[in-house]
Amino acid sequence: MTAQSPAKTWTKTADRPLRSLRKSLGVWLFAHLVGVPVPWAAARQTNGRTLLAYEHDRLLALAAAGERVPPVLAFDGHSLVSGDIGTTLDHCLHVTPAAERLSLMCAAAADLAAFHARGHWHGGAQTRNMTWDGQHFARLDFEERLQPGMPLATVQIYDALQLILSLTRYLQLQGPQAVQAVLSAYADTPATRDQVPDLRAFLRRLLPRLQRVSRMAAWSSRLDRSRELERLRTVLDGMAAFVREAPPRA
Repeated sequence: MTAQSPAKTWTKTADRPLRSLRKSLGVWLFAHLVGVPVPWAAARQTNGRTLLAYEHDRLLALAAAGERVPPVLAFDGHSLVSGDIGTTLDHCLHVTPAAERLSLMCAAAADLAAFHARGHWHGGAQTRNMTWDGQHFARLDFEERLQPGMPLATVQIYDALQLILSLTRYLQLQGPQAVQAVLSAYADTPATRDQVPDLRAFLRRLLPRLQRVSRMAAWSSRLDRSRELERLRTVLDGMAAFVREAPPRA
């Protein structure tokens, strides 16, 4: 009889490094660039115990609601021990054959829409904070203090943008049509489209601002040829196609 390996656990402590002032300013500026007015108090992290307690409470609330999040195994105010919920979506995409990635990205976007339709928000919906076990997605890292203080729909839009922008290195290889497909998987899935915020209307207002940033970056030959700008332009083209493909919701 083979002995079972002990279950993997993760420990987060209150004395871990927090965001520097520079990092906080970067988060705040990025959020405002994409049209999400994150309060400075939410971007600036100065108290590790407060953040840990907030994440602990969110994990318990989401678990009680039936959501797939890391189980809380222990919490003493200074340390939070949680169970493992599998391999990150980012790693899964990295090892998935290129021809199969788009369907997984669309599935992740549709799953985020379903999470939102149930009245929830993540606050850190990048691929590094989602996991995939071959059947179900799960979520981790809930220390962002975006509520109360921001409208739920605005935070959910921020989630959707975080997911899309964290997928850029995979989307850029497949072109704007892949971006459009992932956006549609979030916004147009029949089961959830009436319960999620109107992403198409939001992007219609945001696109001109991001397109101006792209044009301004072209003034620098170094930036104009950068991998990051190439990825951004692919995303912008896909967003533009997504905005054009259907009329605004009533």
